[in-house]
Amino acid sequence: MFRLLPILYIVVPFLKLVWRLLRDRRVPLFTKIIPVIAFLYLAWPTDVIKDFIPILGHLDDLIVVSLLLLLFIAASPGQVVADQTIGKKLRDLQRQYGQDEKKEPSQAKTVEAEIRYVEEDDDDDENREQK
Repeated sequence: MFRLLPILYIVVPFLKLVWRLLRDRRVPLFTKIIPVIAFLYLAWPTDVIKDFIPILGHLDDLIVVSLLLLLFIAASPGQVVADQTIGKKLRDLQRQYGQDEKKEPSQAKTVEAEIRYVEEDDDDDENREQK
């Protein structure tokens, strides 16, 4: 049981990402067909390598489904994949530390200033007149 634990740390987030991408409207419908094909491959009664062969029978299912799901993630728009992975973690961190995603302009830290360019020659002339 303890040997499977590191595998679960990889597989569970991977499957969650696939699920979030399936539900995301920004992923094209044609791309969403790939995980459906992977599920149909698992449910299909005939296999490329028969399941009665002890290890290879189930290993081919795992390899084909893994490759199809990786293809699905690779075929999804990169911005959507980044938003579903890193973007989600950033939003969770912002909520955890009490930072709103969209701040009101009055809450933003802005300093208003007026800039005036003064030539050095003008300062020298004023100092000479005062002396």
